Amino acid sequence: MNLSEGSDVMRTTKTRILFIAATVLGLIMLESPIILLANRSEPTVLGFPFLLAWVLFWWAFCTAVFLVAHLMNWGKPRNRAVAEGRETA
Repeated sequence: MNLSEGSDVMRTTKTRILFIAATVLGLIMLESPIILLANRSEPTVLGFPFLLAWVLFWWAFCTAVFLVAHLMNWGKPRNRAVAEGRETA
């Protein structure tokens, strides 16, 4: 393994940790008792009650994280990496 491969592995590991942390944060904000802080009808956000705006924001956040993670990291088939010789089977 040369120096550039080592930095690529480190970047991939840091990126994976970042995506996992962002996913966990989004799911905690959607499903935990923290949502009770947003359970009110005033103020409204773009005409929606605050609770609905809260849920839609965190849903969009999780969707964006999943999309970026898929395009950058998780969407690469393992067999393609093996065929290109970057990883052993």
